Amino acid sequence: MKRGGVVFLAVVIGCEIGFWVLLLAGLLTRYLLRAPRVGAALLLLAAGTQVVLLVSGAVDLARGSTASIAHVIAAIAVAIALVSGRHHLHTADRWVRRRLGRDHEAAPEAPLSPRDHARKKRREFRLRALEWLVAMALLAGGAALADFEVDRAGALFGGMAVWTIVLAFDFLDALVPTVKAAFTR
Repeated sequence: MKRGGVVFLAVVIGCEIGFWVLLLAGLLTRYLLRAPRVGAALLLLAAGTQVVLLVSGAVDLARGSTASIAHVIAAIAVAIALVSGRHHLHTADRWVRRRLGRDHEAAPEAPLSPRDHARKKRREFRLRALEWLVAMALLAGGAALADFEVDRAGALFGGMAVWTIVLAFDFLDALVPTVKAAFTR
């Protein structure tokens, strides 16, 4: 891996670590320190790490770097954050509230009926499909910045293939409960 590739990989790792540290700090600040505005500012900074990923990846490719797995990971991370970030934030927020005993109204979740489970899986698949669409657009944009040269953009094309296989497995994960629910009363 060339020096530029190592630097970008360090940026990706730093942004992802920063994202999770800022997310946790924002939630804990909100509930432990009871400072919701400071917590919101930290959560906004967590989202900013994804902007850094997007911009630094685009600049890296535009300057002539060869795409690597780091570029693929960055594109997928940005796509997931863009499409499902709010959902994941609410899920993390509920988890922290329960763990800190701040959610007095939250009762343990009852098991879902087969039809409700299938509906939930289909909803999750729709999110994955939209994440896939955004990731494909970002990866194609990266390939365009690399002038669609196979030598420079090969990792991006490989990332497209792998992420498509992941989507196919997500489709099956949604299809099986749907078929089961159709044959269950």
